[in-house]
Amino acid sequence: MDEKSVQTSFEIIAMSGEARSKAYEALDFAKQGDFDQAKATMADAQEASNKAHAIQTDLITRAARGEELPLDILLIHSQDHLMTSILAIELIQELIDLYALRAKDMKERA
Repeated sequence: MDEKSVQTSFEIIAMSGEARSKAYEALDFAKQGDFDQAKATMADAQEASNKAHAIQTDLITRAARGEELPLDILLIHSQDHLMTSILAIELIQELIDLYALRAKDMKERA
């Protein structure tokens, strides 16, 4: 593993972790009925995810150009982190939408 590959992998892991953490934080806000804060926090989650995805896209672009890139377990691990954070964001957004719909229904019934 070269130093650049390690740095790139850890950047993806860090940004993906931030994205996942923010998404779960947003879900907590939704559970409390604070949908404005949930929306803002999901925007933060998406921003972190976009940063990780941009790093991944750069790697893919470089590989498509024929550049030799080291493939190691740490890079593979970073890709796992990115994909699970993307999935978490998508599913958590659906849960937030359900919480909001439930809150709206409860308000209309009151």
